[in-house]
Amino acid sequence: MMYSQQEYDMMRRQTLQIESEKRALLKTGLIIAAALLAISLIIVAYLFRQYSMTGSIVSAAESRAKTSDAQYQACAKELTEKKAILDSQSSEIAARNQTIEDLIPKIMRKQGSDAEAARLAHAVFGQPGHVIELPGVPPDQILKRLRYRTSNGTLAYILIAGVIDGKWRLYSNLVGKSDKQL
Repeated sequence: MMYSQQEYDMMRRQTLQIESEKRALLKTGLIIAAALLAISLIIVAYLFRQYSMTGSIVSAAESRAKTSDAQYQACAKELTEKKAILDSQSSEIAARNQTIEDLIPKIMRKQGSDAEAARLAHAVFGQPGHVIELPGVPPDQILKRLRYRTSNGTLAYILIAGVIDGKWRLYSNLVGKSDKQL
């Protein structure tokens, strides 16, 4: 069988048209694939950015937690130190108050020695305002310069009594301090 030139030309045109349609279809597929690849790269970049930001947020939160824990530990240590100081001060105050309660009746009955009067002066000086209230008129024998010996040296006090608002008060003034000589 023999084909004419027109049939050959028509078959060539059909073949060329089919090939051009295939190329157009492949070009469209390639454009779509490139667009999908670009979109997927953008999505991957966004997700990586979110991941890295999350990592930095987590590390910042961990560092803040560590600093907060360190601050908590420092505050807890400081609190225990302050509580120990307060406990020692409260025990000193209780001892001072007990000394005052024990010595006031003796001093008021004029039975106290100069050493007890010096202990009283030292205890009164530790009170707020360096003053205590007395139940009555104090004896004149304690209103003088008294020496109280401590481990650090000798302290000199003067006890002064006075009536304020109808109540007798006893003031203790520190007038001298000598350090212990080695």
